[in-house]
Formats: sequence, structure tokens, C-alpha cells
Amino acid sequence: MKIRFVLSALTAATVLLGTGAALSDTTATTSNQLVDYNKQSGELWAYPVGQGLATYLHKPETVHVLADLSRFAPPDPCRPLAQAWNLTVQFDTKYHVNSRVVFDVLLTVMSDFQCRASVTSVTNGVPQPIVYIQPTAN
Repeated sequence: MKIRFVLSALTAATVLLGTGAALSDTTATTSNQLVDYNKQSGELWAYPVGQGLATYLHKPETVHVLADLSRFAPPDPCRPLAQAWNLTVQFDTKYHVNSRVVFDVLLTVMSDFQCRASVTSVTNGVPQPIVYIQPTAN
């Protein structure tokens, strides 16, 4: 009787795990030209390369990745913003905080300058929740 119960439980767990895997979120990483940001809603509008306008959702859980500053050539107006981004990421890492307000300001200004960013997002929603975001050179 105990073996039947254990086997039933294992079978049920296998079915649930299989179903969960089939329903799990999928992600995609795209290179984007940022065009607008609403800091109240966290919505970021951008043009992924070769695609139409996309809407992303900047959430408190979004991971902010350091920009590769060696790829920004002067006089790129996005370079100082990427430098400020990196300083904020380093500050947050060192002090274990989330400087959401600073990233909101940076995303607003980056959108004004139509800077580029690599965005990894969950593709199962509109707007697509951002998992990772990293400023990139033009």
C-alpha cells in the first residue's frame, strides 16, 4: 500500500512538473533603440533591431547589467549615461540596495537620446517584463 502511494505521488509530481515546464515563460534577448520611458508605470518603448515597436516593463526585479564602455566611441552622448549606469550598478552591488529611482532617470534620459540597450525579456506578456537590461553602444 505504501509503495502504491509513493508511486502515485511520484507520477503526479512528474505530470505537474511536465505541465509546468510546458507553461513556463520564454525569454528573448534583443538589441533595442530606446524611444520612450514612463517612470510611473515602468513601461519602456523601444525598437528591437529589424522589428516594430516593443513595450517592455521595468520591474523592481529587473537585473541591471554593466555596460561595456570600451564599445562607446566619443562623442557618443550615450557614453556618459552608460558610465552613470555602471556607477549605479556598482553602488547597488556594493551596498545591496536597488536604486530604482536612479535607473528610472537614466532610462528616461537614455530614451530621450535614443540610446541602445540589450534587453532580455519574458515574451509571454504585453508589456514584456524585463529580466536583464544593459546599455550598449550604437
